[in-house]
Amino acid sequence: MSDLGVILAAGIVFAVIGIIIGIAFYIFFSFTLFKLAQARNEEMPWLAWIPVAQMYLLGKMVKSVKISTFEIPMLEIVLPASMVVYFVLGGVSVLGTIISLAYYALSLLTLYTLYKQYLPDKAVAYTIISIFAVTIPFLLLKLSKMSPVESGESVGTDNNAQ
Repeated sequence: MSDLGVILAAGIVFAVIGIIIGIAFYIFFSFTLFKLAQARNEEMPWLAWIPVAQMYLLGKMVKSVKISTFEIPMLEIVLPASMVVYFVLGGVSVLGTIISLAYYALSLLTLYTLYKQYLPDKAVAYTIISIFAVTIPFLLLKLSKMSPVESGESVGTDNNAQ
């Protein structure tokens, strides 16, 4: 077997392993989001298994995100729409990079707001940990076994938004 054949075979093996890990991560994330939605008595928790609908469900649980005086309302519409824009335009050179960063920031702010509903004192630490996406399902699983300490209405980075 030539060197090119060995490199190609190794690439295929790594691709298959990556796909298997990706599928396992997707299933675990969907399961934990489903459990969290069930624990919160959300309508249609099964939406956690559908990629864009996951963002709808997450947005429905969080409701809105506040950054100082700026508020992003109707997160159940904004999150799925931003995900679609990210998938469609994420590959465009400069614009795609900006959209990717904006979507990533919105996702982290949404997770921060969700964490703050359950563990206000640890929300920042959990958000920093969530920068590594592999940790998110574990954190959601922990939250699914807890009760929210805040109502979830307009909770965000503004301390006066109580």
